Amino acid sequence: MSASTAPPKGPPAVTNTDGGSQSGGVQRAAMTVVAFTLLSRIIGMVRDMVIAYQFPVGVDTDASVAAFKIPDLMTYLIAGGALSSTFIPVFSEYLNNKNEKGAWKTFSIVATVTFIVAALFVVMAELFAPQLVVALNPGYRHSPEQIALAAHLTRIVVPAQIFFMLGGLMMGTLNARKQFLIPALGPSIYNLGIIAGAIAAPIFGGGISSLMWGALAGAFVGNFALQAVYVKRAGARYKPSLAVLHPGAVKVWKMMLPILLGVSLPNVDQIINSYFASELSHGAQTSMQFANRIMLIPIGIFAQAMGIAILPTMSAQAAAGNRKALRATLNNALRTILFLTVPASALFCVLSVPVVMLLFQHGKFDVSATEVTATALRYYSIGIFAWSAQAVLTRAFYSIQDSRTPVISGTINTLVFIALNWMVIQFHGGVAGLALATSFVATVHMIVLLIVLSQRLHGLGRRELILSVSRTLAATAALLVTAWGLRMALDGLFTIVLVPTTVYSATVLAVAGGAGLAAFIVVAQLLKMPELQAGIDMVKRRKRG
Repeated sequence: MSASTAPPKGPPAVTNTDGGSQSGGVQRAAMTVVAFTLLSRIIGMVRDMVIAYQFPVGVDTDASVAAFKIPDLMTYLIAGGALSSTFIPVFSEYLNNKNEKGAWKTFSIVATVTFIVAALFVVMAELFAPQLVVALNPGYRHSPEQIALAAHLTRIVVPAQIFFMLGGLMMGTLNARKQFLIPALGPSIYNLGIIAGAIAAPIFGGGISSLMWGALAGAFVGNFALQAVYVKRAGARYKPSLAVLHPGAVKVWKMMLPILLGVSLPNVDQIINSYFASELSHGAQTSMQFANRIMLIPIGIFAQAMGIAILPTMSAQAAAGNRKALRATLNNALRTILFLTVPASALFCVLSVPVVMLLFQHGKFDVSATEVTATALRYYSIGIFAWSAQAVLTRAFYSIQDSRTPVISGTINTLVFIALNWMVIQFHGGVAGLALATSFVATVHMIVLLIVLSQRLHGLGRRELILSVSRTLAATAALLVTAWGLRMALDGLFTIVLVPTTVYSATVLAVAGGAGLAAFIVVAQLLKMPELQAGIDMVKRRKRG
């Protein structure tokens, strides 16, 4: 990034705040993000499959989970949440007011402070890695060998957080300028780095540390270097600055600091789960991570993609004081997200075992690991729709520069979530109880955010939303009955006709899953759901070019 690079000429990135005219732009942006998020999720799943194939679920894989947990905590709170979600509305406001100088001044200050914070975090993590491992994994306290291994792995991967935090800021900058392609490529490149590390493990003695070196390389290339090139092309004018009292920077701090204190549950639930899962048998942390990542596939493809694409539009509408357009944009996004993710929740619940079998039960991943992972996936999946709705609702709050409301709800829910996890361990609820606690609290959080946001915006089109959800539930009921019935029939058939696990799982998913989705679409058509027709129209338009 060069301080002398001139800003791009022409109108600011966001000028039109009319709800109807913005919808096409939101759809195009969402389609772009969906496509590349899907690519990222596919590569991420390949990453997990390679890891499961190369390394048996147990002490070493749990240590790698623990090693990623320490830097991930910083990434989830700041790079993945506070930075992008609070910086975009402020940056968009400057652009909307045609103040390029103020926008890039704010960027420079936030980037400088971010680098200093990230560097300090890395130094502290390097020095106190063993203590951090025990603090976040209490079940390791009786195993010095596991502590030493997790600390070693942590020291390799933790510098990647500098790339993640600066990259998160640059991704937010590109998103604010309605550039979604390059930020969406970052996670895919990161996952490719981990895959390369896993594949190279036998070359370097089969050690799990190769995963960390791959992650470090992937983070540098995908999350930092690539983003820096395109931010510079977007006209970035970066000059190191510690003018932390600049008005734009102050707005970011005011929105970000509360998020660091409270709005953590949507991002760190897996870390909290893993903390308590360390008290369970070896491999529980790994199985829960695999299950959580499968659950995140529909959330990442649909909800996070929609949230990323919709935030600049809602921010521009809020900056222009056009609450009517903002309500329309949000209502449409919620109906679409629930239409897509409620059936996804149902499918993963019914087909959790064949899903895990097909993806992971190869190489060193055995039947017992499949059972534990599928159990966690079943109960995680109940909350898919809730996590998805939160991705949109929280960004609506950020678009109106209100981080306090989700913070209050997030803080309370996080405390309740920790208490529920503790109770699960005390009453021996295992991975099923930990995953169910996650889905329960996610649903409560979603309902609270929806009610409060409706009050803040003086309505969200309640009647239209309730009607859409009711129809979605009816179509999902048809999906459940069809998929469950066919799965039971196929299970009975395959107890007589023995086939390899890959054939069994692929057949069940294709027949039961495919028929279930067909039943959902048929009922949605009979109910004349506009969300289904909108999707069909979008596909037709893309086919016409």
